[in-house]
Amino acid sequence: MARVVQVIGLVVFLLGAGGLADHLGPRAWEGVFLLNRVPLLAGYEVFANASVAIAGAAVVVAVDRLRAAAREEEGAGARAAAKAGADAEAAGGGAGAGRRTNGSDGPDGPDGGAREMSPRARSAPNATVVGAPVGERLLMWGGLPLVGGVLGALLNPLAEWALTLPWAPFEGPIRLITSIPDLPATIGGAVVGVVAGLVLAMIGESEAGTVTVTDHEASVTANGRTRTAPRGQVRAVFKDGKRLVLLGARGEEVAGGVVALKPHRLAKAFRAHAYPWRDDGDPHAEDFRRWVPGLPELSVGAHALFAARAKALEKDQSSDAEDLREEINALGIVVRDMNKRQYFRRVADTGE
Repeated sequence: MARVVQVIGLVVFLLGAGGLADHLGPRAWEGVFLLNRVPLLAGYEVFANASVAIAGAAVVVAVDRLRAAAREEEGAGARAAAKAGADAEAAGGGAGAGRRTNGSDGPDGPDGGAREMSPRARSAPNATVVGAPVGERLLMWGGLPLVGGVLGALLNPLAEWALTLPWAPFEGPIRLITSIPDLPATIGGAVVGVVAGLVLAMIGESEAGTVTVTDHEASVTANGRTRTAPRGQVRAVFKDGKRLVLLGARGEEVAGGVVALKPHRLAKAFRAHAYPWRDDGDPHAEDFRRWVPGLPELSVGAHALFAARAKALEKDQSSDAEDLREEINALGIVVRDMNKRQYFRRVADTGE
């Protein structure tokens, strides 16, 4: 179904782009590109064809992103399961190499055949991948552009209605919108609305994140970066606001990231693989204190990182803030954010 919709979007794009080229060129294909023959669009052919081309391209991009997200989720699960199977096979092979009974437990059986695969390898655990549900993705990549297109198409009537309000803000720009003829305002508004919906969908998908859990490791993918922690290092897993956090034996953060995923879905995934999920949050929550410049227990280097991170948080530069968090973590300090304020605690048995 997705491929069919994508093909339709491609056809719409080609009709718009071809109509635009034909209108500006020799008009050799005027009978094919119908928009150039509609009397109502006389004088607006360039605008109409360009709008149709943009709308078709938007559909192609939206469906492509949906399919890419599905492939990414399937690929993450397959990679994690393959790694888990390889680890289990290696462990089974090591155990089998140390046992030889009448030659049947060695690398080769009595007849020189291959050693039987260990039961552990045969039953390698499957990966559990938690990402944005299909319904949410359809809503983002289908619903948002659709709603944006409808609202954009109604731009002129909405602007005229806004002018009837006694407190209408931006009266000048609104009057400018109402001065645009109905047809180009409808087509252009719809295209702008579709593009705006796609932009919102891209933002929503990037913030959703993906979490992959196996019996051997857990990976958190958020804002284009992936952090992975082996199962043996994880002592606590919890959701701290919007952030998923995995802590190690000394209370250090071994993996984490901001993911817009429901806590109960994450809890189910981690518990299915025997990770220590905590509904009550950070076991070290009482140890955090607010960072302010000049605290004597922090070094000059740590203060510089905190100060730079405070500026990144203020400007909503999440990527820079995450990079600086990792640098602070390397100093043996765990950072927690609340309303753009930074709180910190030290990791046990370590110094800067």
